[in-house]
Amino acid sequence: MDGSAWNHYREHFLEGLEQAGGIRVTKTHGRRSVAGLNQMDNCLWKIPALVKKGQLFQPVHCHEVNRERCRMAGYEGYQYPVQCFKADMERMLSGRPDELASFHDTILQQS
Repeated sequence: MDGSAWNHYREHFLEGLEQAGGIRVTKTHGRRSVAGLNQMDNCLWKIPALVKKGQLFQPVHCHEVNRERCRMAGYEGYQYPVQCFKADMERMLSGRPDELASFHDTILQQS
């Protein structure tokens, strides 16, 4: 994804939040989720490229984080994050509630 794809990110983000519905607070995240965030943080600190202040999208950092395969809620085995994100967005934009409900049920069961 190049930088031009981010021109309307706020609109898409707000639309996604609206479709998600109300907020549910849970006690904690699963250990796998937290471990994944820790791995991502470690990966980002090792990148020799500097963060460009004043620029929201950091292409080098985004590429590095998304090239590592990992396990994600709603998906079997190890996957590339960018592929799962694309599948999630396509599922959401197509408005297939049966698959969305199944996807959200899977996430809730794994939390």
